[in-house]
Amino acid sequence: MQDSAHAVSDLSWLAPVGTGGGPIYLRIVEALGEARASGLLQPGDRLPPQRDLAQALGVDLTTVTRAFMEARRRNLIEAAPGRGTFVTPGGSDEPVLDLSMNIPPAPLGINLPALIRSGIDGLLKRSSAEALLSYHPGPGSASERAAGSQWIAGEGDRPSVARMAVGSGAQALLAAAVLAHSREGDVILTDLCTYPGLISLTRALGRGLVGVPGDADGMLPDALEMQARHCSARLVYLNPTLHNPTTLVMPQARREDLVTAARRSGLTIVEDDPYSRFLPDAPPSLLSLAPDVTIYVATLAKCISPFLRTAFLVAPEAETTERIAAALRGITQMVPPLMTGLAAEWIRSGTAGEIAVAVRAEAVERQRIAAGMLPAGAVAQEASLNIWLPLKDAIGAEELVRLARRRGLAISSGEEFAVSGGAANAVRIALGAAASRERLKEGLRSLVSILSESRERVGLVV
Repeated sequence: MQDSAHAVSDLSWLAPVGTGGGPIYLRIVEALGEARASGLLQPGDRLPPQRDLAQALGVDLTTVTRAFMEARRRNLIEAAPGRGTFVTPGGSDEPVLDLSMNIPPAPLGINLPALIRSGIDGLLKRSSAEALLSYHPGPGSASERAAGSQWIAGEGDRPSVARMAVGSGAQALLAAAVLAHSREGDVILTDLCTYPGLISLTRALGRGLVGVPGDADGMLPDALEMQARHCSARLVYLNPTLHNPTTLVMPQARREDLVTAARRSGLTIVEDDPYSRFLPDAPPSLLSLAPDVTIYVATLAKCISPFLRTAFLVAPEAETTERIAAALRGITQMVPPLMTGLAAEWIRSGTAGEIAVAVRAEAVERQRIAAGMLPAGAVAQEASLNIWLPLKDAIGAEELVRLARRRGLAISSGEEFAVSGGAANAVRIALGAAASRERLKEGLRSLVSILSESRERVGLVV
């Protein structure tokens, strides 16, 4: 195809480069992506030499070279030595700058791969091969559950080991809790805008999901009681600290009122708490306010690394733990001994806490960067892993996601978090997956450029 490819002589596809914002090399990349998406450039077209493009644009050759390097990374073009540079067909597997996955950023000053290698090496030396290579039925070993209790307690009272369970990620523990406390066809209550994993989980398990209205402080207690009566619900799912996606931190008074409403309604609270480690002065957990009616889940994947696919659950009493453990066996059979063993070692040694502190520091810095670049109206907390950006009428969330994807960015539409109709016209921008602060800045500049162009079309100003 490349030997007989059409050589592009019409440079009209470069027109947006002179009118956009942000670095010129990124504008060239974006123009390439737009031209390929619109059909102005076809797969297999041969682009002019970089020197000719630099002359046509009036820029340095190094600028075009950098643009071509980025375009190759995004799978927009490919180079054939001795023949030229060609437009690729592209596809769904095109690499993107990921601003969609809510994962902890790599902390500065800590070499996680080295820690993992040395940690596993030490674990293999200290543990018997039989223990690591055997099945581990039940809610986790006593030592792993004790480590989980230590992690959850922090400086407070430690839950008894009998109330603890260990799972291969929060999703597995949430699924086990739902299976143990509801029947097929039952309804689970949650916020109108909630964690997408819960939406997919309840759908897969044949449970319904009903949204409960809220205000600036979170879910409304009166609305919770009303929906509980109407739906005969048994469970309410809450993510009260750095709520995903809105970053809301529910104040203590609202937490106490919701506990009262849950008790009156006979509801068990499922508290999903992946982020409170990032808030040293976070309000008390629902678990601490109502341990007798709360199932609490905390994962290490969001505050340390997705590599540690380990999460901990606290149930109201040992009998509930056993029911959840039985459901967990049906889902995952057991937790991976190597990962949970390493997680327990890191918790006991203090390594896990040190990593979480460093991750928090990096999250704070990335929030500072984003605050200086994104338009007014963005909602975030100092150490949250994401930003919730309500959009004005100039552009819809789905359209922004589509345009961002064409420019090599992945962001999340408000539709992904909506429990029922009427999704917020907003996007979630995750800050942790970008490999570096500079890469994050590049992505945010490109996103701001899209927003600026859309507002200029309707006479608004960012």
